[in-house]
Amino acid sequence: MNILFHTTTALSIAVLLTDTRKIEHSTNPKKVFAISILAFVVGIISHGALDYLPHCYPINSKIDAIAGLIMIISVTWLTNKKYRLIIGLAFAGCIFPDLVDHLPSILNKEFGFSLPIFEIIFPWHVKEYSGSIYSGNCNNSNLNHALLLLTIAIVFYCRWKDVTVICKKDS
Repeated sequence: MNILFHTTTALSIAVLLTDTRKIEHSTNPKKVFAISILAFVVGIISHGALDYLPHCYPINSKIDAIAGLIMIISVTWLTNKKYRLIIGLAFAGCIFPDLVDHLPSILNKEFGFSLPIFEIIFPWHVKEYSGSIYSGNCNNSNLNHALLLLTIAIVFYCRWKDVTVICKKDS
């Protein structure tokens, strides 16, 4: 899937895992740290699940990478400081597999670097386990993308109070 789908999923993971009522009145930073680590791990798992689903790439890869980076930076910056680690590690987990398996070859291609290329680590990036569709028939992919966005919208709707607390700028 495109980076933007992974990063959007990161937002819903962070919201789903963060019960702001318990964190707002807590003075224990271990809670936020534990949720952040969990968000990173769930992000990696969600990346695998999304890449395993049949999918096309509806967004140009350069635009996708730039927009994804802008999204990560701006959302992390706009997040309440108390929740930045959770948001940041959710983003990191959701894109970590692509950074590990694809970033060196992309940098080599785009900038003429000579970074070493290693074996693929994450199994969903191996052709037989990847849901990437290159045949041109993207009907299943379009349905999967729509269902993903609907699921994210439902998470935001059901946890709207947490979303507003996470996004509320510090006083």
